[in-house]
Amino acid sequence: MTVQAILLAAVLVVHYWYVLAGMTSIWKNNGDWSHGYIIPLFSLYYLYMRLDRMPRGFDPHRHASMAAGAAIIVAAFAVYLFSTFGNPMEYPKRLSLVASIMGAVLMTCGWPIARWSWFAVAFLIFAVPLPQHLYVQMTMPLRFIAANVSSALLNLIPDMEAQAKGALVEYIYQSRTGTLDIEQACSGIRLMMTMMALGVAMAFVSERPVWQRLTMILACVPISIFCNIVRVTTTGFFVVLGKDELARGTWHTMLGLGMLFIAFGLYGALSYVLNNVFVDGGPDDEPAVNVQGSAS
Repeated sequence: MTVQAILLAAVLVVHYWYVLAGMTSIWKNNGDWSHGYIIPLFSLYYLYMRLDRMPRGFDPHRHASMAAGAAIIVAAFAVYLFSTFGNPMEYPKRLSLVASIMGAVLMTCGWPIARWSWFAVAFLIFAVPLPQHLYVQMTMPLRFIAANVSSALLNLIPDMEAQAKGALVEYIYQSRTGTLDIEQACSGIRLMMTMMALGVAMAFVSERPVWQRLTMILACVPISIFCNIVRVTTTGFFVVLGKDELARGTWHTMLGLGMLFIAFGLYGALSYVLNNVFVDGGPDDEPAVNVQGSAS
């Protein structure tokens, strides 16, 4: 089984070498996807943490598992061919790589190992860069939200008039006019992608009810939006008050890192509340009753 897994993994690496090289290039040159290097490492760490639960022995339904794994690999290869010769697209080819890994595990190791490792394989999707047009479409609502909320907060400054127009914030302050452009880099999508990966990881790294896992995953979106609004509004305050040097360069980068720490803190607080406040009751929580009988 080990030899088969190694050989099939080598075939996948050779076959998907172009796809792997393209993704690593994006991880290296695009800061929005720089977390791609960490995702495979976490998948391996997740398997290491669950090593004591790794199934032992052989799959009693090995032939069915082999057939199902082979079917997944064939389907992934068909998607690869269609995305290469039919309708050239990179994203489906990248997804077919993740599907091929799952198929290889199922085909060579059997259903028990596949069930044990499915999350580690599925988690690799967070390392797959989205198509550029879809990525831009996702940033637009975030930019509009940041512009509207930051303009409302800027209006709290005395003698300030700010109005959001799309992804722009036009302001008048002390007879000075200006425009703040909520660019794509300031949409918060990078923070959201990082938080989504973190949320899913923390939701599955420990045993907890399904509703708690869904809560932790869904909380990533409002947390990341809140932190980005704080960053955009703070940057807007600096620009309006004439502190342009604090809104650019190193200080702006440090502000973004600070929002990352705030996001992690909020998410950690949510995890603490779920772990310590919402505790499922069970038979072990009932008080013990000591019944003594007497003999006459």
